[in-house]
Amino acid sequence: MKKCMVFSLACLVAAALWGGQAFAQAGNPAGALKPTFLAPTPGLYVHGWPAFTVSYPKEWTIQPPMRLEYFRVGAARQGLPPSPTLTVGVIGPFPFSAPLSMMNLMFRGTRELTGKDFKTLYDKPTQLADGTPAQEAEIEWTFMDGPRLNTFVLAAKKDATWIWVHIHHDQGKIGDDLKRIAYSLKLMPAQEKPVQVPDDVRAFLDRVASNMVSHDLGKIMADYSDNFLAAGLSKDSVGWMIQTSPDGPIIRAGGVTSMSATVTVFEPHGDKAYIDGFFTLKYKEDPTPVTAAMANLQIIKENGQWRWYGNQK
Repeated sequence: MKKCMVFSLACLVAAALWGGQAFAQAGNPAGALKPTFLAPTPGLYVHGWPAFTVSYPKEWTIQPPMRLEYFRVGAARQGLPPSPTLTVGVIGPFPFSAPLSMMNLMFRGTRELTGKDFKTLYDKPTQLADGTPAQEAEIEWTFMDGPRLNTFVLAAKKDATWIWVHIHHDQGKIGDDLKRIAYSLKLMPAQEKPVQVPDDVRAFLDRVASNMVSHDLGKIMADYSDNFLAAGLSKDSVGWMIQTSPDGPIIRAGGVTSMSATVTVFEPHGDKAYIDGFFTLKYKEDPTPVTAAMANLQIIKENGQWRWYGNQK
């Protein structure tokens, strides 16, 4: 599990583009909703890949995302942290054999550095409105040395990538009104069609894939801007995580053996560009292809070279 989690962060630090010429070739499918990163709409979160939306009360205010979160929004309270809060994340790839029933364990694993005293109130299979298999649970836990929280967890899968929707509240059990917010999760596979990108952007993605397969940490980190920042992770912190992972799938011989990129959202902005889509990769120990989200980020052109830039504006 740790191996897959670290690689998801590596992909988190490997995504977002811009190009130099021929922008008319790049773009999103006609009529497609733009991701929230590009066009925020109060009351609606839109994700690039996997393509999905989550609705929430328009009066809730956007908060800085924490580790492994793409989006955080909550009900403002005078003099107190927002509550309840909605958080959205995409993690993976996990092996296809990892069932949704493992969601509870994965939630605890992602919170082990910031949480303690976990108590599962219930954990059961369910489905989204369109019939997509999902898993829901409610977990009571303590954040740091702070408040006791109840978290409603809803998870679904896109191939080997997991979509997480969490509702956190510090006022006891999660009510049906808040659960309905999580269940507004709507997958939109029709918006996941590949788009073309400029040649230099494609060359950058091919270089990223080649460097990942090389397992050479120096080459991998050369694809990151020194100013990289995503979900609180700097370039140095990403390099440390890759290098010290006990199961390091990137720089150890048992790791990734092939990798390629498919872009589904691309939008240039000056010397930066937003990109989303997915990487298709194979591991030495399991040749079954899996997909990993590019992670809703940007790249920046520095000294004629594209590099990962992160999710800062």
